[in-house]
Amino acid sequence: MWVGVDSGPLPGERRVLVELHDLGGTTHEAALVRLADLTDPPTLAVVAVAVGLVLAGLRRWRDLAYGTVIVGVVWAMNPLLKALVARSRPDLWSPPMELSEHTFPSGHAANTAALAAAVILIAWATRLRIVAVVTGVTLVVVVGLGQLVLGVHYPSDIVAGWLWAFAWAALVWSYRVGD
Repeated sequence: MWVGVDSGPLPGERRVLVELHDLGGTTHEAALVRLADLTDPPTLAVVAVAVGLVLAGLRRWRDLAYGTVIVGVVWAMNPLLKALVARSRPDLWSPPMELSEHTFPSGHAANTAALAAAVILIAWATRLRIVAVVTGVTLVVVVGLGQLVLGVHYPSDIVAGWLWAFAWAALVWSYRVGD
């Protein structure tokens, strides 16, 4: 709740950003910006639609519906949550890309976590479970770390995006299991 009371960084967050940036921010900046571009909603939507088409082709309508609710709500609500909290972005250095004004929770973290969670939950009952988990977790972690190295989010923005997306996915999926 700290962020809701004081929209500044949590203790130690600026130091974490500086340390991560020093480890490779300038060396890998172009690749991290490309990764951020690839995990913007339009590109993630292409992946989500492809998953949806596969599910429709397999006539897995319930999985399609639940996956759509998981991803759709997180993607629609995250900008509203950012506006509600209105936390400013880190100002340690100039961002290497165009960004929205607010930072909490991280849209990149929440959006990739929602899509990864939906795919993992859908694949859980199949032989693709391990592939889905490894791919999804790797994507979520790499995207989150990339945002930190670029200095466009505080660590708590990333964690909040992950927690919000995973909590929503778990809640929605709990209703599916009860069906």
